[in-house]
Amino acid sequence: MTLPSSTATSTSDSTPTISSETCNTPGCQASWIIHSARLRGILRFYCTNCLLRNHPASFCPTCFAFYDSSPPHQSRRVSCSKCNSVTHIHCAGDAKSPPYLCPPCRDPDGFSFFRPVVDENGVRCMDKALSEVFLCAAKIAASSMNKAVSFYRGEAERKGREAAVAKKRAREALEDVVKLEEKAKAVVVSKAGVDQKPKQSVVASNGGLKQSEGSATTQVKKQSPSSSAQVKQEK
Repeated sequence: MTLPSSTATSTSDSTPTISSETCNTPGCQASWIIHSARLRGILRFYCTNCLLRNHPASFCPTCFAFYDSSPPHQSRRVSCSKCNSVTHIHCAGDAKSPPYLCPPCRDPDGFSFFRPVVDENGVRCMDKALSEVFLCAAKIAASSMNKAVSFYRGEAERKGREAAVAKKRAREALEDVVKLEEKAKAVVVSKAGVDQKPKQSVVASNGGLKQSEGSATTQVKKQSPSSSAQVKQEK
């Protein structure tokens, strides 16, 4: 199997960005990135070697069997004394006596899980052994992304429920505001009616006074001719 070559991409000449074409592990120069996985809640891109190094408890470092959250029983496994790696006891061989060290911990500087074969034309190739390593890394990446999908689906459902509750509370609050506004308007109208009643009574009383004054004046005018007649008779 031939591996394609790729180069890093960037948004400008001076500012590189995280790319799916380069390994995000500091110091790694691998450019045949083919795995995406989440590590500590952050989406990253790894070459096969770096992905396996960052997930030591997910596979056997000798036969590259993927554990899928179910490592071998304690009676059938041996743990590395330096990392979280778990190896089948039959894969550890003579090195299973404590303190056991997994292959990467035995040679931290020179060991690599994935070294593609380079042919005479300078093309990287994979044999059967490297294909098994690559397949193990691909299973780890798929499991990591599936867990991320499940986690964020749960988060989306939780936030959806919270949004529904907040919407209900907002609607109830708006209804309360409308009721308070209507109540305030009713109070204002009732107060205005109370204030207008005394004015009407005063106007009515003033009209009565004017009417009584007018009748008195009329009576005086009616009586004035008779009084003048009496004065003439006396003379």
